[in-house]
Amino acid sequence: LLFTIVMSQVLPARGKFKEICERPNGSCQEFCLETEVHAGQCLNGLTCCLPVGNEPFIEPTTPKER
Repeated sequence: LLFTIVMSQVLPARGKFKEICERPNGSCQEFCLETEVHAGQCLNGLTCCLPVGNEPFIEPTTPKER
């Protein structure tokens, strides 16, 4: 009985969970479409795809020449 109670507390609830990929409007799927770019991996192991033009801007890490 105690084992059942403990496991019910530990196991995640079933159903969909929000993926980090959904910001701003990405989606988790097996493959990205031609109009999408690969932006990492979702928590459920699928590919995170973002529509072209919605890629996050990343500052360059190389120092500028003086």
